[in-house]
Amino acid sequence: MSGGSMNYLYSKIEYDAVFKTDTPERKAFRKHLVKVAAALRAIEWNDSGDGASDEEELIRACLSPTATLEAVTEAAQKALDDLGAELLKVTK
Repeated sequence: MSGGSMNYLYSKIEYDAVFKTDTPERKAFRKHLVKVAAALRAIEWNDSGDGASDEEELIRACLSPTATLEAVTEAAQKALDDLGAELLKVTK
């Protein structure tokens, strides 16, 4: 499959998210949206089978330094909880 798996969402963010950047926060947010658009483009290309080797790097550029670790930790905690629940079922 090629192109548009997310309806080219990245281009909508990159080109259609136009607003005044008259405050430092808006300027910073606009820069963040440019990074988000780049990450979405890589995700969309990979999901469409077109390939973007820099997806992980582009996603991480949008996240806080600990965001990925937090996501992995949450998944590990859920897996541990699920394992505990299953162990209780088989030991009854």
